[in-house]
Amino acid sequence: MVSIALGAMREALRRGFDAQWRVCAGAAFVVLALVSIEYDEVFAPKMSRISDTWSNVAGDFERRISSFTL
Repeated sequence: MVSIALGAMREALRRGFDAQWRVCAGAAFVVLALVSIEYDEVFAPKMSRISDTWSNVAGDFERRISSFTL
């Protein structure tokens, strides 16, 4: 009698935990999707400008170094 009740309680807790885990995983997926969208809209254009500026500075430095002769 007691083992049947404990088995039923354990199964109910397992189902509850599984459902809670699915909700948490779904919420994490939604949060990651929103962060990804915000990155594409807000941060990526600024990062592109930083990358372009860095490339230009490196190119200028390369030209100045290559202009020196031994």
